[in-house]
Amino acid sequence: MSQKPVVIVGAGITGLVLAQALIKQSIPVVIYERDPDPLHRGKGWGITIHWALSSLLELLPQRIIGRLPEAYVDGDATRNGENGNFLFFNLVTAEALWQVPPSKRIRMAREKFRRVLMDGIPIKWNHTFESFQAGADGSATANFSTPSGSHTVEGCLIVGCDGSRSRVRSSLFPDPAVHNNYQLPVRLLGASTIYPKELTAPVRKLDPFFFQGGDPKTDAAHWFSFLDSPASSGRGDDSRECQILVSWPYRPGFLGESEPLEIPAKGIERVKAMKRISHNWADPFRTIVQSIPDDTDVKTITLEDWVPPQDNWNAISGSDCVILVGDSAHAMTMYRGEAANHGIADVHLLVSYILPVLTKADTESSEISDACKAYTKGMVERAAPAVLRSRTACLDAHEYKKINDDSPLIQKRVIRTEPAAPLAVEAP
Repeated sequence: MSQKPVVIVGAGITGLVLAQALIKQSIPVVIYERDPDPLHRGKGWGITIHWALSSLLELLPQRIIGRLPEAYVDGDATRNGENGNFLFFNLVTAEALWQVPPSKRIRMAREKFRRVLMDGIPIKWNHTFESFQAGADGSATANFSTPSGSHTVEGCLIVGCDGSRSRVRSSLFPDPAVHNNYQLPVRLLGASTIYPKELTAPVRKLDPFFFQGGDPKTDAAHWFSFLDSPASSGRGDDSRECQILVSWPYRPGFLGESEPLEIPAKGIERVKAMKRISHNWADPFRTIVQSIPDDTDVKTITLEDWVPPQDNWNAISGSDCVILVGDSAHAMTMYRGEAANHGIADVHLLVSYILPVLTKADTESSEISDACKAYTKGMVERAAPAVLRSRTACLDAHEYKKINDDSPLIQKRVIRTEPAAPLAVEAP
């Protein structure tokens, strides 16, 4: 039973960390990913690992840890011990109002990190998860569709790591009222653009990595982060790629309009919307947004979340060995910067439960099922409140008067990450 592979659905950060952790312990793994190839997602944006950093380093094999600097946004700043300050600014006065206390953290370019994690992992591209059912011996069977037909694979365990709109989640909870995400009344536009030193130098004086802020006059919000450095970009100059987000409350009265401001359909109109929202901000925030080129590809992110339920995880036949990890299990907004950290905490918890079972000479399916149930219970206890904290942080960010020392938007990120049992040492 335990010689069948762990089937991971989704080759995002969480699925790849899980695969690396299991292969490190000689557990057979295969990942199925709906993207057609590794480059399909583009460059992506940034990711910060903070309270889950020690768990990440415990999970990964040493050869992958040695390659993490390849993904650092600013390797020099990281090596110099600069951790960033999580500053929150009044965007109209440029006053720094709050700072999350410093802690050990690393800031990485998401897709560079993902490419490092792919090293040595068997990934089946262009496979879309469709359904699962129980195997004859208590194992789980996953069904996929591909451009050339259907594909079925048996595993000792199916792990859904397929993102915030998870198809594995939909199979576990078929009722749309249960598996659908909750959409928050907030709209967001984001762009990445390359700025010269004269634009980035004033920003780096505030923070070498990122900051956020709010507009007390309109309740709009702003997030900024660097995505590379002159040393890592390969462009041969002193420019830096920047991630610029502008978000606003979706309600009548915003910017004096009778109707809520919806996301514009066209790119240049999106740039104009970002510039309109930021026109009264103080510098450097105003200049950051106003300098976005008109032909920039502006993305929109739907701000939505999903609170994992306490019950009914095994209501569907064959679901005893099917679990969710990361955004699939607890989609949350970005306003506390915790989603990836909770995904890593999920992997750490899951591995601590299933590793003693999968490394046994003769594993019973009931043992895997019990480990999955124990994992899900622990995950829900930690992640469900975290989703709601991030939801409140998002709403507070767009109602300026609610931002205070007690807001989850500002509060320090302190999470319990203890595993059920110590993880084993790396297999030779």
